[in-house]
Amino acid sequence: MIQKSSTCNQGLLPKNNPAVSILSIIIPALLFISCRKESVAPGSASLAIVHLVAGSKPLAVNFNSEGPVPYKTGRQLNYRFFERVNQFKAYSGEQRLRLFQYPDTTDKDLPLFDLQLNLPVGSMNTLFLTGTVDAPDTFFTRNIIPYFPETDSSLAIRFVNLSPGNDPISINVKGLANGSEVSSIRYKNITDFKNYAATQNISEYVFEFRDAISGDSITSYTIPDINVPGTESPNIRRYRSFTLALTGEAGGVGDRARAGFLVSH
Repeated sequence: MIQKSSTCNQGLLPKNNPAVSILSIIIPALLFISCRKESVAPGSASLAIVHLVAGSKPLAVNFNSEGPVPYKTGRQLNYRFFERVNQFKAYSGEQRLRLFQYPDTTDKDLPLFDLQLNLPVGSMNTLFLTGTVDAPDTFFTRNIIPYFPETDSSLAIRFVNLSPGNDPISINVKGLANGSEVSSIRYKNITDFKNYAATQNISEYVFEFRDAISGDSITSYTIPDINVPGTESPNIRRYRSFTLALTGEAGGVGDRARAGFLVSH
């Protein structure tokens, strides 16, 4: 965006004033600085993309409106994997995003996803790619990350159900009653962040996913390294926020089986 000041007025000096020659040089220079057009660098948004499409190959990312995936700058997202490669910070506003199953990345290939995103400047966003190859699906969140006072030794966790085609689930901490954390959550629903203590006497949290109706166990997920005494990073979880997702298909086997997956923010 180009901004320009609305008024730039010059004063008048007496013709015989000895300072005229000096000021005649200084004033135009000052006016040039104050009246020049200033280019304001556009801001950006952050976008994390999480590949949880059961049965899919790695996904090649293309933010270009048209054309094939740019191999020099393109990235590949692996299934149930989340690291820096999944995080993007150079885009904002209305943004087209296409994701291709590698190696299907040419103009003639159809993307698995062809999306139009709205990324306000300064926003923090997460795009979960879910479903299956035959029925791909998405779940988009705009993140409000909790604030942690220095005196609050905790981490924050929210839960999301991204396992398609299953009944609502419940979530509990191991050893507590069924549904102690979430009594019932359906597909493509997410909870608010909840704080969990990260004090010295806690080493891990084990969360159990269950069928909310029958109470039958589906799977469990352990968040380790809450405290690792004697290391350079004794508590890598403290003051951090995470999303714990149930992924995979009901009845799936191998890497398509239902399992927990942790995303850091």
